[in-house]
Amino acid sequence: MSIHEIARDISKIDELETWNEHFPNSYLGSRKAVFELAQPLWVDRMISQQKLILHPNVIKQLQTQSFYPNDIQNRMIWASVLATADPVNSKQRFAVIKKRLLIKYGRDWWEDVFKRKNNAWAAKERIRKKTNSNGTGLSTLINNTILFGNIYQSEIDSALRMIPEV
Repeated sequence: MSIHEIARDISKIDELETWNEHFPNSYLGSRKAVFELAQPLWVDRMISQQKLILHPNVIKQLQTQSFYPNDIQNRMIWASVLATADPVNSKQRFAVIKKRLLIKYGRDWWEDVFKRKNNAWAAKERIRKKTNSNGTGLSTLINNTILFGNIYQSEIDSALRMIPEV
């Protein structure tokens, strides 16, 4: 298996903190190199599937950077990961992510991610309420008409703009 195939496979895993667990034992190369190749693939996929809660301007920046996030954008991404964690195992996942980020980046970095999480969570909840309040008829209009689709997208953009760009 080539480094690019492994990176592609790993980038399909939503939970970043579990990438090490999914790494093939047969690969003898650098894990860091694989992760560096996988990260932009993952960011691109998560944005296209609307699974990352980021300010629209940050998404545009990431697109122009070929989805290679800088330090601040990495913090925003981790805050989004924390904010969108499945409620069933969120406490456990939160603890694992916190531990790994503290080890890798330090306390100040972690505290910045933790502060950013609240804005991402508020935007996620606003989007969730808008999408859950749509009945079947309205969902059909949104999916099949440009006007209602644009209105719906502007609501999502409005929620995402609640998140600071910096």
